[in-house]
Amino acid sequence: MRRMRIGRTGGLLGVTATLLTATAQGQDATAIEEMARRLADIEKQNETLKTRVNELEAADADVWLTQERSDQIRAVVTDVLADAETRVSLQSSGMTAGWDDGFFLASPDGRFRLEVGGMVQVRYMDSHIREGWPTFNDQGQQEQQFAAEDDVTSRAGFDIPHARLDFKGHVFGPDTRFRVQGEFTNERPNSIQLYTNPIAASSPENGSSNGAFELLDAYILQEIGNGWAIRVGQFKLPFDRGWEVPIANQLTGERNTVALHMGIGRSQGIELAWGGDTTRARVAFSDGGNDRIFDAYHFSTTQPLNSPYDFSQAELAFSGRLEFKLAGNWREFDSMTSPPGSEMGVLLGVGAHWQQSKVMLNPSSYNATPDGGYNDWFALTGDLTWNLGGGSISAAAYYHHVASKSSYLYFGFSPVGGSNNRTFDAGNVAMFGASLYGSMYLTADFEAFVGVDYMEVVDNGNLGALANSPPGLSADFYGAFADTSNFSSITAGSTWYLDGNDLKWGFSVSYFPRSISPAWTTPETGVRSTPVSDAYTIRTYLQLMF
Repeated sequence: MRRMRIGRTGGLLGVTATLLTATAQGQDATAIEEMARRLADIEKQNETLKTRVNELEAADADVWLTQERSDQIRAVVTDVLADAETRVSLQSSGMTAGWDDGFFLASPDGRFRLEVGGMVQVRYMDSHIREGWPTFNDQGQQEQQFAAEDDVTSRAGFDIPHARLDFKGHVFGPDTRFRVQGEFTNERPNSIQLYTNPIAASSPENGSSNGAFELLDAYILQEIGNGWAIRVGQFKLPFDRGWEVPIANQLTGERNTVALHMGIGRSQGIELAWGGDTTRARVAFSDGGNDRIFDAYHFSTTQPLNSPYDFSQAELAFSGRLEFKLAGNWREFDSMTSPPGSEMGVLLGVGAHWQQSKVMLNPSSYNATPDGGYNDWFALTGDLTWNLGGGSISAAAYYHHVASKSSYLYFGFSPVGGSNNRTFDAGNVAMFGASLYGSMYLTADFEAFVGVDYMEVVDNGNLGALANSPPGLSADFYGAFADTSNFSSITAGSTWYLDGNDLKWGFSVSYFPRSISPAWTTPETGVRSTPVSDAYTIRTYLQLMF
């Protein structure tokens, strides 16, 4: 509107100037002077109007720029708030308590964080031996015999194999991490007679001996930069993937039988670790591995889990593991399963363990065994995992060699022989084990799997002489472990993932086609000694992680 007025004013001035020019030729000097004076006044008014118009246009521009800036600032603020809200919902930044794939407490600056979790696994198991183990006296009458073999045809019932509490987090920043994890065991610490029918237990049904709390992990881990870290405390020794993957993420709800015997478990010590894009390495100096190659019969004799310093029997113990990621990402290998939509990955791992130990069956003195009684234990393992994004294949092989001068039978939660501290020179014993498992998702949350386990003694050393037993001890205890026949099993089952590994139901059947030596007894997977015939085990479980 103001620009239109300026245009009209300019036009009138132009017409007036033209008229004045034409009239000046016929007017006298007085009229011309009057016209000139009026023209000067009009020009002065015109300049005033032009100045005012410029001021008004500048004011309009300022208002427009101010509004534009306001809109831009408002949009930026909105984006920042939306991004901050998204980060809070995804990462719990700025929150001091809540749920972030687990319950947590944290300081406002993020320097301190505590994560609280755990798991409960409830299981029903039915273990059936097709033919029992009868013995007969001189008159041909059947009688019970106390020995390492199980003479009950069928055992079934509910149990809670895993009830865990887990506390982890960081202090003074994310580079200093910690973890304390424990489990309520379902094995009684007092001796139980399981080899007669009916079962007789020396411990009461309820009391301190029922569900003892066992420390699993207790460590401090410090990141030192460039992928390096140091860990001290109690942790899983670096050796095999069967133990690296947590129980909650196992394919069958439990480690397979081979891993339970051939793995070296947890110990106390110090570990140095390094991780890169395609390679990871760990090496540990510890109190030795958990000796469970032959279940109750111990070659190396170390049982380091949460033991005091003055009871350590391993004088030197080193473990190491190398992992090579040929495809995929590291996080995909935290579980033994590969759900649909997961990235395809291949992982190759190798591990080694060596230790030298000296038997101590009481906390104050070593047993008097010829040649010093040292036991040297050397182990190798290799594993391959292939994640298919809807299926998986995992294979593992183990080799153990033990030069055992002082082996002993740990039966009924105490060494056989009591204060006599009797041991046995088992010589050079070598064992081999292998497992192969494959799985396939039939639907988005239902998986089927099948696997085989195999173990054998490739060199039994002096084990054949166990039938004669160490002096002063009954052959019923030691003699059963002279049987070094191999072990084999076939397992098939399925898992329904109601909410991933956090909530799942599993079912499996294991078949053992031949008799089983007491050396391979494995309560976790329902393997019982069957000196006469084949056997099978049915397992079903429900698991909840929180």
